[in-house]
Amino acid sequence: MGPGRSAMSNRTLVILALTVFVLTVLARAPARWLVAAAPSAVECQLPAGSVWHGECARLRAPGLELTALSWQLHPWSLLRGRLELEVHSADPRAPGAATIAVGFGDQLSVRELRANLPLDSGFLPLFPAGWTGQLRLALKLVEFKAGRLDALHGTVAASALEQKNPAMEFGSYELLFADTARTDGAIVGTLRDLGGPLAVTGTLTIRNGHDYELAGLAAARSQATPELARVVEFLGPADAQGRRNYSLAGSF
Repeated sequence: MGPGRSAMSNRTLVILALTVFVLTVLARAPARWLVAAAPSAVECQLPAGSVWHGECARLRAPGLELTALSWQLHPWSLLRGRLELEVHSADPRAPGAATIAVGFGDQLSVRELRANLPLDSGFLPLFPAGWTGQLRLALKLVEFKAGRLDALHGTVAASALEQKNPAMEFGSYELLFADTARTDGAIVGTLRDLGGPLAVTGTLTIRNGHDYELAGLAAARSQATPELARVVEFLGPADAQGRRNYSLAGSF
């Protein structure tokens, strides 16, 4: 064996030894070490367990609060320069699971997100007050780059939407983001109703990672209340099928 090969073998042994040492230290590290590395906007109350298998009695983040949240860290992701966590929520109000990965360059990805959330401003403060319903998330991929939404694939469904004051039922809807990417970089979702007092179709287009435009057609069905039918009439003149155009644009 030549000097060069011997030196390479020694370096390999040193790297392996350091890797084993680091993994051994992390294996014994308490969960609060990982909690300390979380963004300041995320608060984990009563952390327990270890860095690898930990839990929060209560997790608070902007627009969300969960109880009984646990995680499992994937150790080999660290060798690829990523921090990857498999997260589970045992909160009876919002059960769910997802794999979250954080990489260099402000990259954040969420894969295989499955969750059921109540549409209640007391639980989701970002949702308008005075509405109730259920939100079901089945998203294969949600990806952010430099703080902007870069990819979105999967389904978001809202069921039994209802406004409390004045009381109006709006029905159920599904928003589907296909896996196919557009050449202009826009993220496009197709909206349709799943039954109820309104017949709705539309397209949600997201550009630049934060600008959105929702546009489509809506019509009141026979079971719509007179109040809801009047709301639809405010959208403008109807076409031959009784549908009216609607559009909404903004940023998030």
